[in-house]
Amino acid sequence: MQTTQLTIRIDEDLKKDVQVAARNFGLPLSALIKTFLSEVAMNKKNSLQEIYEETYFDYIVMQALKDKKITATLEKLADVVKKKCK
Repeated sequence: MQTTQLTIRIDEDLKKDVQVAARNFGLPLSALIKTFLSEVAMNKKNSLQEIYEETYFDYIVMQALKDKKITATLEKLADVVKKKCK
């Protein structure tokens, strides 16, 4: 999979608040953003809660935390979401 860098500017307080929320999910901020962007692209929706509630997502996150390979595992999740939406 080819990757690209995305640079955005947001309010510093918003960034801090979102980093705390991401940690509460057990994710780094970049993984949370990748998950959100994948969900929006595939489902044309903007609710992370819908994806988070799915059993498979919970399983992937728990495996990622256990294996310490969060980014790679969440990329697999994004691929699964893409396949489910086709």
